[in-house]
Amino acid sequence: MDLDFSNPIILILGGIFLLAILYFWNKRNVTNQRQRRTKNFRSHYYERKKEREKEVEQ
Repeated sequence: MDLDFSNPIILILGGIFLLAILYFWNKRNVTNQRQRRTKNFRSHYYERKKEREKEVEQ
């Protein structure tokens, strides 16, 4: 079977596939950026401190 990449059907399907990859990649990056933006050193420090205190009590 010979694939001809100038075939309009293959070009359209390839374009849709590329757009789908870019869409999901962008979606993943946006969620990662939101998580990084909401990070706060002080709140994470106190959460870790409470976890350590619970471990020491046990």
